[in-house]
Amino acid sequence: MNIDFHCHLYPEEYLKRLEASKGDARIERNEKGERIILSMGAKAGPVTEDFFDIEVRLDKIKQNKIDMQILTTPHPGIDRFSPEESAEMSRVINDGLARVVKKYPKNFQALAMLPLIDTKLALKELDRGIFDLGLKGICMLTNVAGQTSDSDFLLPVYERAQSLGIPIFIHPTTPVGAQVMKEWRLAIILGFEFDIMLSATRLAYSGILEKFPELNFVIAHLGAGIPFLAGRIDRGYYDPTCGIKTKKPTTEYLKELYCDAVCFYKPTLMMAYNFFGADRMLMGSDFPLPIGDLQAAVPSIEEMDISGDEKEKILGRNVQKLLKL
Repeated sequence: MNIDFHCHLYPEEYLKRLEASKGDARIERNEKGERIILSMGAKAGPVTEDFFDIEVRLDKIKQNKIDMQILTTPHPGIDRFSPEESAEMSRVINDGLARVVKKYPKNFQALAMLPLIDTKLALKELDRGIFDLGLKGICMLTNVAGQTSDSDFLLPVYERAQSLGIPIFIHPTTPVGAQVMKEWRLAIILGFEFDIMLSATRLAYSGILEKFPELNFVIAHLGAGIPFLAGRIDRGYYDPTCGIKTKKPTTEYLKELYCDAVCFYKPTLMMAYNFFGADRMLMGSDFPLPIGDLQAAVPSIEEMDISGDEKEKILGRNVQKLLKL
């Protein structure tokens, strides 16, 4: 069974909320009249029927040898609003995703978005998403309105997720400092990758990965540059001036993370394989965003120089185990 872990669906009601927004996260029309999603200088889109039409999507995934998708609605997220607005938008997203799952449970499952800027509201929506809606985990962003993944206000959410035995998918978003990334969609092309590395490394350096050993985090895009920079990241552990207090070198924690395989370049896939191992990799497409590639998602794994059993793990079996499908 081929399962696309990294893909996105934008419920139409959520898109309407973004169109009505005047804040940092919103939708604007370009010169062609197309809807473009904006967030802190990063642009995504244009919004086509692929973003919200589940019937169109169902045909496309079948054409590309994908049996199931794990739906999320991350960037631009819901963190750049008031707590009350964020909670309402999370309910809109989660209800929309749950309706799709109810209609096509063999083809779609989903992860919940939470109003993380308010811990009490986040925990309430987490329980609703898991127990009432049947969602399979959490999707959060690499920073929460500019606050880092190791912030104290997130610890109760991590603790609750660990107790429920559900994973947390950390999806990239516009990083702090994006004002120098406005041209050429640099905030998405490079800024997102920096924020993936920063978020994961902070979780390791701060001791959170040590504190929650049974909590499964999934990081995006093969961990961005983490496999390439692993040796450098470990120097922080061995350098006493960095002040890292964990019991083990940093890469020993980072290798316990899951990563999606949204990067369709074979040498990079093999580097991630050599760092994380086949048991920790999940096939993904990043559909329907233009930077993704639905057509390459399955073939890129099939063409890796690894065993057939390992390919099957990456293509779907790892997700089945992680989400208890």
